[in-house]
Amino acid sequence: MRGKEMFRQIAGYVPSTVIPAVVSFLMIYVYTRLLTPAAYGSFSLVFSAIMVVQTSLFFAIPMALTRFYPEALAQDRREAFLSTCYSFFYGFSLLLVLLVGIVSVFIMPRNPALWGLSVLVLLARSAVVLNQSVNRISFEIRRFTVIECFHAILGLGLGTIFIYWLGATSTSVVLGLLFAALLCMAAEFRLLLTPFRFGWRKIERATLATLVRFSLPLIVVDITVCLLTLSDRFLLNKLGGVEALGIYTVAYSLVERPMTLICIAITTATFPFAVQVLHEKGRDAGGRQVGQNAGILLALAIPACVGLSLTAPQMAAVMVGAEFRDGVAALVPVLCVVALLRGCSVHIIDHAFQLAGRTSLAIWAYAPAAVANVLLNVVLIPRCGVFGAAWAGLIGQTIAVVVGWGLSRHAFPIALPIIDLAKVAVAACLMALLLTSVTFKATWGGLFQAIVYGALAFSAAAAALNIFGIRDAILNRGTNAVEDTSTR
Repeated sequence: MRGKEMFRQIAGYVPSTVIPAVVSFLMIYVYTRLLTPAAYGSFSLVFSAIMVVQTSLFFAIPMALTRFYPEALAQDRREAFLSTCYSFFYGFSLLLVLLVGIVSVFIMPRNPALWGLSVLVLLARSAVVLNQSVNRISFEIRRFTVIECFHAILGLGLGTIFIYWLGATSTSVVLGLLFAALLCMAAEFRLLLTPFRFGWRKIERATLATLVRFSLPLIVVDITVCLLTLSDRFLLNKLGGVEALGIYTVAYSLVERPMTLICIAITTATFPFAVQVLHEKGRDAGGRQVGQNAGILLALAIPACVGLSLTAPQMAAVMVGAEFRDGVAALVPVLCVVALLRGCSVHIIDHAFQLAGRTSLAIWAYAPAAVANVLLNVVLIPRCGVFGAAWAGLIGQTIAVVVGWGLSRHAFPIALPIIDLAKVAVAACLMALLLTSVTFKATWGGLFQAIVYGALAFSAAAAALNIFGIRDAILNRGTNAVEDTSTR
């Protein structure tokens, strides 16, 4: 029953994955036609800075909330626990604002208004993520999905409106992100008021200490991860120029956003299950559950990676403006592998560290990869431009996965479904064989045809190979339907 419930949860989160994915592609389609590569590169630099701070400092608190919420709920401490978590968030936010203010006194940014807006975007988006973590661990699927979808749609819609109203600049796009985040934050205003509604006396010092001990290693890990995943943007801007950054960001977004959303759609539903299994049945059962989660994730991520790589020319032709196309088409195949490896690190290996309560181990996985990534970017970007950044990212992510997997085996062994993953690889190869044997036009029709062919090929191979028992499930459902009909 638990397995059926998990798949039901995954299906419930599909809209929160599909709609933001569609919006992310629309954003690339719209913004690469309304903005120049330089303007897009400027927006990319600001957004990368927002993501560096958000990922480094603010993702640890939602993760801590998710990890310890079931225990608090079982002990009837929900209000006190949430009050403590949100108080931790507010204290951390205030500290960040003070630090930004102090730094800005000594280092005045070139565009203070834009960077001031970016700080507001950071805080608003972080509040939305924290609210969504409560919805996620509470299995409020409908509420979670509505907010995720509106956040994506409003960001693009308002950004486009501001471009037409204020001009085709990065400031217009950032304003759209800010208002979208504020509106979605307001949708969960009751959660944000938790410490005030229940009183500061509800704050538990022991819980706060637990959250700090859990979060601080994660913050160090996330800072290291940002060096691995986002340092290339700043180095490329410095060493290759803002136009090269714009082209690289578009290619990265075409790949990273759909891959990330696939991973998030799976782990949004499956990670809370792993937490519950660990809490109820112990370490061995938790390891098996994480292995099942990883198998499901890879069964979707691997064919997506292959499909994106092989349809790069068609995607570039129809999705991005003419000034971006050649560079994007060449970069996508390499960046697909980078995104897949990144998904394995964040959504499989990191979960082992978090469930084991040994988040500091991730530092040893990411630190060598981050150092290698920075050094390789410095060496390769002046020689190879945007392709140097792509190859540096590939090598860095490979190091992170290899080292991280070795460490995770000792912290929280994951029982991967090896046979089913081998079948996934075979099915993906069959799909690739079909896509490379057919010539598709670089048009919307050609892209749609390639997607349909690839999806049908992989689905047929998956059913024939009975990956994760999909063929048996289909046949059993058909048998049950016949029996139900005959009963009536």
